[in-house]
Amino acid sequence: MLFEFLGDCVYFNTPLHPTFMIKIKPSAVARRRIRFFLSIYLLTLGLFCIGAYLLVLDRIDGDIAEKIEWWGRVLKALFTRPIFYFLAAIPYLIIIMIRSFMQDYRIGSWQKLAKGVFFRALLPTLAILLLLTSINRFRGSENFNYTWDTGIENNTDTIRNHFSRDHKQRGIHAFNLETDLGDLEILKRQNIEWITLTPFIPQENYQTPSIFGEFSQEDSTKYMSSWQTIKKESAKFGFKIHLKPHIWLMERSNGKWRSDIAMQSPEDWQKWFQQYEYQMLAYARLATAIDADLFCVGTELHQTAVLKPELWKAFIQKIKTIYDGPLTYAANWNAEVDEIPFWEDLDFIGVQAYFPLADRNNPSLSKIERGWQPHIDHLETLHERYELPVLFTEMGYKSTTDAAIKPWAWNTAQNRFYKKIAHQAQVNCYQAFFNTIWKEEWMAGVHIWEWQSRGQSDGQNNAFSLEGKPALNVVAKGFGQVMHGN
Repeated sequence: MLFEFLGDCVYFNTPLHPTFMIKIKPSAVARRRIRFFLSIYLLTLGLFCIGAYLLVLDRIDGDIAEKIEWWGRVLKALFTRPIFYFLAAIPYLIIIMIRSFMQDYRIGSWQKLAKGVFFRALLPTLAILLLLTSINRFRGSENFNYTWDTGIENNTDTIRNHFSRDHKQRGIHAFNLETDLGDLEILKRQNIEWITLTPFIPQENYQTPSIFGEFSQEDSTKYMSSWQTIKKESAKFGFKIHLKPHIWLMERSNGKWRSDIAMQSPEDWQKWFQQYEYQMLAYARLATAIDADLFCVGTELHQTAVLKPELWKAFIQKIKTIYDGPLTYAANWNAEVDEIPFWEDLDFIGVQAYFPLADRNNPSLSKIERGWQPHIDHLETLHERYELPVLFTEMGYKSTTDAAIKPWAWNTAQNRFYKKIAHQAQVNCYQAFFNTIWKEEWMAGVHIWEWQSRGQSDGQNNAFSLEGKPALNVVAKGFGQVMHGN
């Protein structure tokens, strides 16, 4: 189809000079095809826009002006992603293929139609499936035999509540529970006792006060209802709840992250804190409503914390007027954890614990254990300085060979598509954690990243998720032991 289109647009001119000259001159056929493509493409884009508006109408409370503002933000998020334009072209490609099949039938016969379907659809599909199968076999070719220990699993009706004896939080960030509450039974069986709920608060740009989020009205009953359902079902097993909202920075093409959020003027700083407070105070009310056991006042907002400590301290006092449970802040493992100016206003030193533990792929267990020592010494110093327990508000490892080198790094397309799956490396990372820092008396616990509510997963991926992977059994063993002496 592409060559036919080019053939309609290009012709060759060979004057007396022997050099070929190529000129572009769309023919009438090419112009018709261009118009047809544009009409289908623009229609698809229009349908996307209508669908986005209907989604906003369904999900957002507020007046029409607020809904239109949300709609504009959703469209901006869509139109700034290259993959969106590829997806919008798929209906045109499908129509062209169907038309080509119909043309084969009109000018030929059933045999010509069958031939066209085979060569234009079935054969490419089979080739793609064969390629994907070969890639998956390569990715899953690790020679690692792990014997699952089911004896340590909790088969009682409720959690064992080891927290009541050693005060260590055994948590995991669990997503999509509202659509798959059955996973709570699986998590209970793996000796997990805390569920970390992570609402995302979108912000468009790191330099402008552009926070928007779910709580567009004070009650936000739709969202309250879903969280309350999770709380109600979790309570049947005895799970404790950690509510940990995150800002999700929408515009990251310049490599910026939420830790880089910083305003450019006093007015913008004031507006940003007003927006952030509005969202977080609403979540503090939610934490009170669902009787959450821990509330996190912020996650990886490094620049805001060090540049505006007085505003953070005032904000934390407002939180305390709404939620009277324990509070923490989730500071990044690097310089941020040392520079937070309000630890004394909180109950835990919260750490996003993605510490580098090795300098090469597939490190041994002993190598990773040695890698923990300088971080243990550093965190113990912080504990002694502020006289507060240290809580790993987040920690996780991918099932990749380099999991211990840069644990914080998100999966790339290379990782997801053709990089080998390495369960051994993920197992070693978690085992090293339980063999070392988990045993420290000042260590208040860990909230693992992540569980995606896919309890039936076979684990054949190299993401952070634990579903179906040997590392889940390592976590179950570690969480299943009571740490005496705390």
